[in-house]
Amino acid sequence: MRHLPKPLSPSICLSALLCGALMVGCRAKALPDSGFLDQAQLLQANKEIPFNAAWIKDDANLLSYKKVYVAPVDTTHLLKLDWWQRASLQPGDQQKWADELADYFRDKMKAQFTDDDTNKYQVVDTPDDETLIIELAVVEVVPTKIWLNAIGYVVAGAVDQGETGFEGRLRDGKTKAVIAEFKDHEYGQYDVVSVRDLEWAAHSRHTLQGWSDELEEICYRQPDQVVSGMSRVTLKPW
Repeated sequence: MRHLPKPLSPSICLSALLCGALMVGCRAKALPDSGFLDQAQLLQANKEIPFNAAWIKDDANLLSYKKVYVAPVDTTHLLKLDWWQRASLQPGDQQKWADELADYFRDKMKAQFTDDDTNKYQVVDTPDDETLIIELAVVEVVPTKIWLNAIGYVVAGAVDQGETGFEGRLRDGKTKAVIAEFKDHEYGQYDVVSVRDLEWAAHSRHTLQGWSDELEEICYRQPDQVVSGMSRVTLKPW
């Protein structure tokens, strides 16, 4: 059975509500490098890619591949959380949530290509010379603070949607060379009222779905095409 954290003082709760309200609509800042990426020093903000930072090799032609392989998602590069981020976590929780979300992320990423009407890529279990390899890592998981949102609904609405961070790279199946790398960090979508506010990892799952959509679009994008990012606000209650 999951144990709730010890109640915080009224002053801390009020401060948290005010901080959460100020963060609404703000994009999360880039996280420090986790060590997962091979060429993190090459990443920079890119107006055509909706992530904190990205790098795509100049001669990379992602449309030339016939197959795609989504590798098991890495969770061995989790970043250290501060005291406030740990407020909803018991020892070992971050790894547990990361492992569960990693399986979800991989399934959603594979489904993006499997369910694609155009079937540009064939999803395979073993990469070969015609395969684009997608390697992803969940590097931060901060679950929604259910107890804080329960207070917030009484005062001013939900104020904590959690945080999620990922890093990823694309690899050529023939040469095994890395041809693109990405990293992003997102708060959960802000909503007026949502059942996701009262579930530990629902906002993170929603963020991972958004990244799956964006990564698929990046794989299929034409030169100079701008890939739109996920919205910071939603009116959907689920």
